[in-house]
Amino acid sequence: MDMRFLARIKRFMESLSIVLIVFGIFSLCQPFTFFLYHYGFAFLGGGTGLYILFSHIPPLEELAGEKEA
Repeated sequence: MDMRFLARIKRFMESLSIVLIVFGIFSLCQPFTFFLYHYGFAFLGGGTGLYILFSHIPPLEELAGEKEA
């Protein structure tokens, strides 16, 4: 997979991962349904994993600067 492609989707995927983390915390803390509580940890773990993965990818501007130098 090309690093430029990953750098392009970095901003969207970081935002998505933060939404998943917040939804996972909400799911674990809500008292309404067992379904959300049951899958809350999966949302939290998936969001955390995505955030860790995409936070280590350099921004697109930085990759463009390396090719010019």
